Amino acid sequence: MWIPVAGLPPRLTLSSLVGAGRFCFLGAGAATRKPLQARNRRGLSDSAPQLCPDPDFRKSPSRVKSKSTLDFSRYITSRRLAETMAQLVRGKEKKPSHLFLECNPGPGILTQALLEVGAKVVALESDKTFLPHLESLGKNLDGKLRVIYCDFFRMDPKGTGAIKPPAMASQDLFQTLGLEVVPWKAGIPLKVIGALPIRSERKILWKLIHNLYSCTSIYKYGRIELNVLIYEKEFQKLMADPGNPDLYQVLSVLWQVACDIKVLHKFIDST
Repeated sequence: MWIPVAGLPPRLTLSSLVGAGRFCFLGAGAATRKPLQARNRRGLSDSAPQLCPDPDFRKSPSRVKSKSTLDFSRYITSRRLAETMAQLVRGKEKKPSHLFLECNPGPGILTQALLEVGAKVVALESDKTFLPHLESLGKNLDGKLRVIYCDFFRMDPKGTGAIKPPAMASQDLFQTLGLEVVPWKAGIPLKVIGALPIRSERKILWKLIHNLYSCTSIYKYGRIELNVLIYEKEFQKLMADPGNPDLYQVLSVLWQVACDIKVLHKFIDST
């Protein structure tokens, strides 16, 4: 079993897109180990790609309609933000070589932005209402987009009962995608991108870090990179050091030991 303690490279990099006052974009990827003292001395923006002059994108191109009111806090609905995120996760590569698992894409604003920069995307959507529209985005793209009815944040639920959709076992998902277990030092088999559900951010962070330390669920398959949106308040707790006892918690220590935390971008959520 691999235990990601200090001094055992390679570790993870936790990158963050932090929203001033409201939202943050949090991501984790492969990196070499950095001195512990340096991990807490970073600014809120390490990268500032050129934003496209596109207004806030509240409606999908095909005007997807749902029986219930669209929860804008759950999905990425800003075209400008989606393009920024796509540029950030693409990095300097002209064509992204990694497979992206997108969590709950909803109207597909980020999905389309990722496809436009050449990424290969697997959209894991937990609301059946959006599935037809998401599938339509992948037409004539030679398999660059695959849509699966699945809730990434309910992956590998505890208990011995049958797993009911949209929950799914990571083993079944990876078999469906044709992905095999790779050694931790072999690199990044795929990248995860999306927004953490606002009401369960902390619960999910605990679940992810447990899976990371135990090398279970998605981390059984290798060094998965995470790129997720998170509220700034929760991010501050994640980044806190012993000098800030009001925010410094066990979760802070576990993430900072396992990952190099880095902020990619910050923005203001106006919803």
